[in-house]
Amino acid sequence: MATKTVFVFVLLYLCYFQIVTGVSEREVTDMLLKDYQKEGRPVRDPTQAVETSLDVFLIQIVKLITQRQVLVINFWLVHRWKDDFLTWNPAEYGNISSIRIRSENIWRPRLVNYNREHEEGWSETPDTNAIVQSDGEVLWNYQITIHSTCVMDIARFPFDVQKCPLKIGSWTYDSSKLKIVNRSETGDTNQFIENAEWKLLSFDLEVNHVEYSCCPGVLWDDMTYTIVIQRRSTFFVLYTVMPCAILAFMAVCGFWLPPDSGERMFICINAFLSMIVLQQVANKHLPGTATTIPLINRFMGVGILLVFASSALTILTLSLLFKTFDLQPVPKWLRRIFCLGSPDPNIIRLAPEVSPKKVDANVLEVTELEDMDATFATDRAKATSQLVRRARKVLLQLKEEYDMMSRYEKIQKEWKIVAGKIDRCLLIAFFIALVVISGAIFGPSG
Repeated sequence: MATKTVFVFVLLYLCYFQIVTGVSEREVTDMLLKDYQKEGRPVRDPTQAVETSLDVFLIQIVKLITQRQVLVINFWLVHRWKDDFLTWNPAEYGNISSIRIRSENIWRPRLVNYNREHEEGWSETPDTNAIVQSDGEVLWNYQITIHSTCVMDIARFPFDVQKCPLKIGSWTYDSSKLKIVNRSETGDTNQFIENAEWKLLSFDLEVNHVEYSCCPGVLWDDMTYTIVIQRRSTFFVLYTVMPCAILAFMAVCGFWLPPDSGERMFICINAFLSMIVLQQVANKHLPGTATTIPLINRFMGVGILLVFASSALTILTLSLLFKTFDLQPVPKWLRRIFCLGSPDPNIIRLAPEVSPKKVDANVLEVTELEDMDATFATDRAKATSQLVRRARKVLLQLKEEYDMMSRYEKIQKEWKIVAGKIDRCLLIAFFIALVVISGAIFGPSG
């Protein structure tokens, strides 16, 4: 009798164990979704708002498309809310306290990024499993890559810092229907993968309650994450800024060449063309439209102006150096500026009547007259005297021509000295201007 009693108890225990522990997660899921409606909010009291929390994990900044001002980023999004219609008693279902359900089969908050760029319409939310607890708590996370608009401030390019806001909220539920709360004060960057072009400075969070013009008196919740990134400027400094600075310095150093050297204009023209090419290369990394002039473009513009001014002043210097008509002595004010001292008393203004061509004409005229006098001379002594006078006049004319050419060369030499000193002054002035302007543009307040 005792054996039969034990056998009956064992059989009842096994039956109970089979009934209680033989429940599968699939059966729990079927039970929950049997009469479930995913279109309505998961609250039994219609006046109650669904409280949803959102955690954003920044995984990677893929790229910032500067021409379109669009930031491409990888996120992990973690949603948490409570569903009053997804509850059960674990004791009645084999102590199963949590299950996985396809998220498309249940109600989801469907939070969207307001400033997201949609190239092919509204993209579908990734369909990943949601973890449902027995008390109705739902945890839904997924990974997503989005294109978010980011209005860029390129005033200090390539040393710029960009702030890209990500405004996330419900598109159809106001705060009385869906309340968004934050579990953390900032976005999560523990899993962040460094970007080769951009350095992440901060990932802050701000929860807003906004009233829009479409719905007066109604507040809408949103969570605005602000990504602050700084450009890694080494590439642009090495391949754009430094070549531009070197070209501008070469154009300035052109004043060190002798004034009569023909290589100076060659240097200026090549530097001018090279800086224009570098400017076009830099513009490929900038937005198509902008309200400010980038730092690097300001520097290149100044460099181009310096090269242009260098070329123009080189032409002026060469015109002074090779001036061959109506050559005047160096003015007194230029002598004082460049410390040339008092002018040579033998240097006088070259008047038209003492020009080389006039001297040649006078010599021919005197020679012809003397030849006529010699022809009509009858007395031998008189003819000899006239020949002596004629020779003396010819020698005087030759001496006068020699003195004039000597004075001409001295004036030319003085103008060459002036041109050389002007070049040295321009070299110093342009070098100081290049250093001051570079410091003003690339300085802390530039």
